[in-house]
Amino acid sequence: MRKIYFFFLLLCTQLFFAQFTENDIKFWVGTGSKKAYFIADFNDNNTPRSYAWGYRFDGDNLMVEDMINAIMAAEPKIEADIPSGFLYSFKYNHHTPSTDDYWITWTGSNAENLSNQNNGVGYTALTDGLWFGITYGLDFSDTPPSTPVPAYSSEWYTSSQITNWMGTGNNKSLVVVDFGTHNSNNNANSFVFGIKYNGSITAEQALQLIQSQASYFNFTSSNNQISNLSLNTFSGNNSGTESWKLYTGKDLSSWQKKADLSQIQLSNNTWLGLSFGDRSPFTPTEASNTTLSVASVNKKASFHIFPNPTSDFIQIDTPENIKEVNIYSSLGQKVMTSQTTKINVKSLNAGIYWVEIKTKNGATVHKVVKK
Repeated sequence: MRKIYFFFLLLCTQLFFAQFTENDIKFWVGTGSKKAYFIADFNDNNTPRSYAWGYRFDGDNLMVEDMINAIMAAEPKIEADIPSGFLYSFKYNHHTPSTDDYWITWTGSNAENLSNQNNGVGYTALTDGLWFGITYGLDFSDTPPSTPVPAYSSEWYTSSQITNWMGTGNNKSLVVVDFGTHNSNNNANSFVFGIKYNGSITAEQALQLIQSQASYFNFTSSNNQISNLSLNTFSGNNSGTESWKLYTGKDLSSWQKKADLSQIQLSNNTWLGLSFGDRSPFTPTEASNTTLSVASVNKKASFHIFPNPTSDFIQIDTPENIKEVNIYSSLGQKVMTSQTTKINVKSLNAGIYWVEIKTKNGATVHKVVKK
């Protein structure tokens, strides 16, 4: 009876509070007109514990195993063993279940309705609109996957992309600050600092290091929580339900939520994430004195990009010497980098993009529409 009550309570919670849909998925693999969705729930003590990926395809004779293999090929932090169509093991970053229990497989019409157990990854056909989930542990054999977070790629941003490091020392960490997506352009306001130090440092010491070397960055903390933080024209102040969330990880795919600053100790290659909103820190652009601020976006007098809208290429007309051009999607993911003034954009999907132009005098950002 207790198990039935728990299951009923879980279903009610999912029905009234969980609203994860296709539009929430950020990491898509494959190409084609059909779509399927994959959720992995590790049932462990980490937060988050459940993730979702999207898969595009055209084939008619594919199985869920093909979708998982394609996602694994696109994400080096995933390890899966599927002998003879049976999902024997599935590991992702710090989620490393043993092989003492089993993976239970589910299908449904949406993320909140994965209530049907099926024949497994090698014996379930992919169909357009299929939601497929896996949960670990026989003790949860009657509990479908919990509401996931959108998986990010570990390769969307790496420390090698940092051009200016703060501090000195043998160890390096990235600090990603995400103000959320609250503007009319649907742009992801996520930024990153690279710091160097020796030994290990606390999260608060990392933020103090940045504050001491970047006049455009400020923060205050109270009771081991971030009270407010600002970067150029962006700011986030704790009030009501709005608050700063804390994360650590090794890359964008491995964020783990932390309760307060005292839980975070940074060592070489550990990342610190701060997010003013519900999502984990998203794909960033490097923070600078002109980081995607209003002043930066409006500073366009010496730059002209044409044609705009465009379908084939963009040409940058400027008297300044260009160091680097980065093109970002509307969600903040870097999709192209160049050092030339004429850039072929045929491979980009139609939509809104942000073109960041770096020169010795700083950086400016321009909106471009791809037809």
